[in-house]
Amino acid sequence: MTKYIDITMPSLGADMTEGMLVEWLIKVGDKVQHGDVIAVLETQKGAIDMEAYNDGVITEILVKPLNTVPVGEVLARLQEIDSKQSSFQQDNLQIKMNKTTEKKLDKNEVKPITDHLNQSQLNEINRVNTSTHGDRVKASPIVRKLAKEHQLDLSIVSGSGFNGAIILKDITPQLNEFTHKINIYTSDEKLANMRSAIASTMSLSKKEIPHFYLSLNIPTNNVKRWLQQANQDKAPQEHILLIALLLKAVAKTLRKFTGLNGFYRNGQFEPASDINIANVISLRSGGVVVPSLPKVDQLSVQEIMAAIRDLTFRSRAIESGERLRSSELSNASITITNMGERGAESVFGIIYPPQVAIIGFGKVKKVPQVSGDQIKIGEQLTVCLSADHRVVDGILGAKFLNSLAKKLQKPEHL
Repeated sequence: MTKYIDITMPSLGADMTEGMLVEWLIKVGDKVQHGDVIAVLETQKGAIDMEAYNDGVITEILVKPLNTVPVGEVLARLQEIDSKQSSFQQDNLQIKMNKTTEKKLDKNEVKPITDHLNQSQLNEINRVNTSTHGDRVKASPIVRKLAKEHQLDLSIVSGSGFNGAIILKDITPQLNEFTHKINIYTSDEKLANMRSAIASTMSLSKKEIPHFYLSLNIPTNNVKRWLQQANQDKAPQEHILLIALLLKAVAKTLRKFTGLNGFYRNGQFEPASDINIANVISLRSGGVVVPSLPKVDQLSVQEIMAAIRDLTFRSRAIESGERLRSSELSNASITITNMGERGAESVFGIIYPPQVAIIGFGKVKKVPQVSGDQIKIGEQLTVCLSADHRVVDGILGAKFLNSLAKKLQKPEHL
């Protein structure tokens, strides 16, 4: 039985109500697999790579580039391919789709970005088969627009998109000082939009979620020794940082305390199937982004450290054309915020809905510690838990913090 699936504007967090479709990286008739990047979106978080969540063939594209649509709006449709379907049938399906016109594009009610583009520019964006020199160069509409504006020769550019198509990041190095024009909004406008989105989400969280707060001072002497030993033969840029060890300890602790790992929706708690931990990353231009690491409990400390470096780089490397993926901003089941690196001794975070908990880490500081009958100088950090009282009680939160503390006393077992 033929099954069609709507590809919709994703919700990349509770603060997102709409997004702009910047460019399509696929066309009608293309086969896609789960995880393939099929479009570039512009949100308050910046440019995001949108992924396909199903295997199949693109049958319809309903929204043109540079239009803003609400979350949940259908952008395109995909037909799932039966694994038993013959190659002959699949070829006929693609031929049929390639002959279809995208009539629904004109019927789709979206909000055009008229503040930034005039009609002639929009006409240029919507042309499909033109190029700088009249050759049939495969390039996305936004790439053609920028190439024309800045007189770039697309025939000498290697494309990294589907079937060798030229996409935004392929021409970014050639744009140099014009790179900022790829982003529809200025840096000030983006920061203002981001701050507005953060304010809306945090206000909603404090209004609707009955927070409770707990904290615990955890000795880190053993953690310090383990990190020193693990890093002694590594170059500085390869060092394992404390945050990687903390994430691993949190993930392993959450295996037992599943009530903190999940979502509160429609009046009830939904435990998450995986432990996907979001890590708050501050941006150099201001604001924050909160991408997640998937299945952290299944990663080694070294793998977690590599993932953190990768996410941090892509969160901050707007000019390089690197982007976060939609799945990295939408699948987190719990969040951590590390203010210790900024000098704060403790941080009680606000829960990011629909999650039910956020964990804050303060800075490591020297303190007097009792060892037998002696007082010695040791180190500790403060771990804070903010949790949703509709889902868990204080006793479970306290048990979670104490279990986390015990795991951090034996870092070699993480």
